[in-house]
Amino acid sequence: MRFFVCFDNIRRAALLVAALLIIAVAVSVTCMTASAEGTPALSLVYGDKRYEYYEKYIEPTDFIVSEDFERRRLNKPIEEKMQLVDRLLASGSEVRDAMLYCFPMLSRVVDKARTEISCEPEDAEIRFDPEKKPMFKIKRSSPGYRLDEKRIYDDAYFALKRGLRRVALSVEVLPPKVTAEHLSAYTERRASFSTSYASSSSERKHNVALALSRINGTVLEAGETFSFNETVGRRTAENGFLSAKIISNGKYVEGVGGGVCQASTTVYNCALRAGLKITKVNRHSLVPSYVDPSFDAMVNAGWSDLCFVNNGDGPLFIKTKADSTRVTVEMYSSELPYKIDCRSVTLSMGERPADEEFIDTERKYTDGMASGEKVRVSGGAPAVKSEGYLIITYPDGRVEEKRIRNDDYASAAGSVAIAP
Repeated sequence: MRFFVCFDNIRRAALLVAALLIIAVAVSVTCMTASAEGTPALSLVYGDKRYEYYEKYIEPTDFIVSEDFERRRLNKPIEEKMQLVDRLLASGSEVRDAMLYCFPMLSRVVDKARTEISCEPEDAEIRFDPEKKPMFKIKRSSPGYRLDEKRIYDDAYFALKRGLRRVALSVEVLPPKVTAEHLSAYTERRASFSTSYASSSSERKHNVALALSRINGTVLEAGETFSFNETVGRRTAENGFLSAKIISNGKYVEGVGGGVCQASTTVYNCALRAGLKITKVNRHSLVPSYVDPSFDAMVNAGWSDLCFVNNGDGPLFIKTKADSTRVTVEMYSSELPYKIDCRSVTLSMGERPADEEFIDTERKYTDGMASGEKVRVSGGAPAVKSEGYLIITYPDGRVEEKRIRNDDYASAAGSVAIAP
């Protein structure tokens, strides 16, 4: 006996599912058809878009389906359906649930409207190409839209209760998080710094320019860290670098990538003036010739790197350029509310050691010179103690001075080659 009861329940459920499928097919076809079906029972309107719901008689397939149709008033006039909706509401049902109980395919029309109208907002985007004019191109943002479905069913209920056949869709406008106006504020030139390499060899100039070219076009998002070594890569012949003078163990010697420290120093000084947070910087063993003491940034592929953080609230853009005499780094972001300058203070300076002379037996530096003639290979450097300060000037005229470095540089003898 229990078996037959279960079977009968399964049969009823299967027939009910079949009935609902019939409703879905029939009414969805009705919803998609145009005015050929007659006057729509309800039109959902948004701008020039119309989504129409039609009532249509559906033939029940058997007694069980007919009973369900009767309970839900599916084939009854709208007025009679609305009476049932009111009773459901009085018993505690939500408006949406009560409406869909008597108008099940209304959801198809609402879903279609949601698919065509609802969309997520698109943020503005900025593209940075330092080699083009203009350097910045901003794609404008667009708002998003979201249907207020709860209100749609509420409005549909009140419209049908009053004999109305038109409902204006309630659509929420979703503003983008990032607008073009917001991004354009980050295209101000915040800082610029240049150094000269006019007297450098062609190999050294090549290395400085190559290193800066690897940095050109860098974009740092808010909170992101810049690493010179990671951005430029290893200073090797395979990576495009040539042999030139470097400082090693307090002496000027030949080494692949010589001159790259001038690139890092130029970047460092621009970053200071841009108000960025320096997280890693090291001095040279000798005072460099292209920048004041306490404002150099020595890098190597081993332990020494130049790192700083974009501590602003938006993107930072880096542009570099090199001509035959100078290299320049520029940084763009939102304008600083104050001005930053740098000041080097030399605390003490020793005597420059006497030059060291050597016979150039390989004629590496004295080719074509007469025997005994001399040529300077590298300049000497005195020992120096120095400090570096940031000078911050505020709009109200207030000036703040911050010491950021205290350095000791060693002395080094110059090198002079003698033709054999």
